[in-house]
Amino acid sequence: MSAENTAVKAARKPRIKRALAFAALFLAFTAGALQLIDFVLVDDVHSYTRVMLQELYASEQNIDILFAGPSHCYRSVDPAAVSEAMGVKAFNAGTSQQLPDGAYFMLREAAKTNTIRQMYLEVFYTTLLEEKSSNVPAAAYIITDFAKESREKYEYLWNMGGLAALLDNAVPARHNNISPGVIGETWRAKLSGAAYEPGNYEYVTYGDEAYRGDGFVYCLPTTGPETDFTPIAQINAQKPISDFSLEYIVKIADFCRENGIELVLFTAPLPDAYTSQLPNYQSYVDYMTALGESLGFDYWDFCLSRDLSELGYENYMDAHHLNGTGAEVFTAELLRVMQASHEPNFDKNEFFWPQYAQKLQHTPDHTAG
Repeated sequence: MSAENTAVKAARKPRIKRALAFAALFLAFTAGALQLIDFVLVDDVHSYTRVMLQELYASEQNIDILFAGPSHCYRSVDPAAVSEAMGVKAFNAGTSQQLPDGAYFMLREAAKTNTIRQMYLEVFYTTLLEEKSSNVPAAAYIITDFAKESREKYEYLWNMGGLAALLDNAVPARHNNISPGVIGETWRAKLSGAAYEPGNYEYVTYGDEAYRGDGFVYCLPTTGPETDFTPIAQINAQKPISDFSLEYIVKIADFCRENGIELVLFTAPLPDAYTSQLPNYQSYVDYMTALGESLGFDYWDFCLSRDLSELGYENYMDAHHLNGTGAEVFTAELLRVMQASHEPNFDKNEFFWPQYAQKLQHTPDHTAG
C-alpha cells in the first residue's frame, strides 16, 4: 500500500467518526424532541384504552374469558359480574370503534400471556360495514398508542395504513391532542405520574361515565321519547357485511380453532325504537347465523332476545348504547345464556326469537312505538 493511500485513509477516519457522531446526536435530538412533543401535545392520561391495556398486561390471574368489540362491548358487559358468576377471570378488551382487525389484534395480544378458553366478540352491525380499516384510523391508533411493542402491533398498523400509519405511531401528536380545557391537569398528571398508577381511575372518570375496571365503562345518561333513534346506517340485504370484515372474522375463527378457544359472536341489545327502523335487519341476523354455522361459532343477537323486554329509555345512554343500568340487566341475561350454552341440551331458540318481527310482536321493549 502506497504512502499516499495510507494518508487518504487516515484522513477519512476522522470524517467518518464525525459523521457517526453527528448522526447519533441527530437521532438523540430527534428522540428528545418527539418526547417533548408527546408531553406537551398528547393526552395519554384520559384514555380508557390506556388503563384497559395496562390492566391486561399486568393481570396476574389467567384471563379465561375475553370480550372484544367496539363501544357496545365495553359499555355493555361487566366482566366483574361474569367473573363472579363463572368462577374464572373475565376481561373486557373492547375499544371505541373497534373493527374486526382490532379485535383480532386484541385476541392475539391477550393470548400471548393467557390461556383464553372463550372469546365473545360483540358485532354491532355498523362496525362490519367498513370496507377497510384505514377509513377509521382512530380505531387502530386508540389501541396501538398504548400497546406493547411487538411484531403483531406493527403488522396491524401496516395492514391498516402502511407507512402513514407507522409515521402516526411514531408521532402520536398527529392524531391525539390534549383538549384545551384539561391541558394543565394533563401536564400535572404526567409530571407526577399519578395517572399511571395501577387502579387509579380518577382521570378516566367524567361527569356522566366512569371506568370500573377490567375494561368496563359505566355510563349514567338516559334517553327518552324525544331522543332521535334514526339509525346511523342501513343494511344492504345482498351484502350485510364487508369483505374486509369477513376476512378478519375468518382469521379470528381460525385463531380460536387452532388454539382451542370457544368463539361466540353476539350483538348487544339495541332499542326497538332504533332496530325497528332497519328494514333489512333480519338479513344481517340470517347472514351472521349462517356464517357462524360455516365457521364453527355461534351467533347470539340480543336484539331478538325473548327476555329483555324490560329494557326501556332509562336503560340507554343514547340511540344505540346501553347505559350502566342497561349493562347490568344485559350482563345478567348474557350470563344466563353463557351458562345454559354449556348444558348438553342447549337450544338457542329458547332464548332468542328466530325472526326480529316475532320479537317486535311478542316481546318488544319499552321504547317500541
